[in-house]
Amino acid sequence: MNLFKYKFSTSIDRPISLDGYPAEIKVVKEHIDEKKGIIVLKSNNELHFKGTYSAWRGNICASVNSGKFTIAEDKGKLLLIYRIEIDHILVYLTLIGMSISIAFYKIWLAGMPLIWLGGMNWFISLVRNNSMMYDIAFEINQLNK
Repeated sequence: MNLFKYKFSTSIDRPISLDGYPAEIKVVKEHIDEKKGIIVLKSNNELHFKGTYSAWRGNICASVNSGKFTIAEDKGKLLLIYRIEIDHILVYLTLIGMSISIAFYKIWLAGMPLIWLGGMNWFISLVRNNSMMYDIAFEINQLNK
């Protein structure tokens, strides 16, 4: 199990196309631009982006090192697949806090600030990115309705 990489997916109600999905990827691009991600690569069925800690760009993408949206066919349905790699510092802070709590078990509360800081931001990052994927899928489903 990789603690840094996560995959979310949902089905979308769009017709299957052999020419790719430029309108759907445009919706994804607009959403990532709004959330301050830096678009790295865009094609007719994929979009790659990088997150940033820049004070000028900070938002949901701040805790994501890189992300990839793909629109793919599976068993006659279209799927929106979202893969992310979260910032390693969130995991490391949690693990360091847990190590401190275990090593100094008599004063186990000493590690709690690090567990809280890393663990809660890790959890919140996963929940927010999963929610963002569903928001994008909803917007894609609303195209041409």
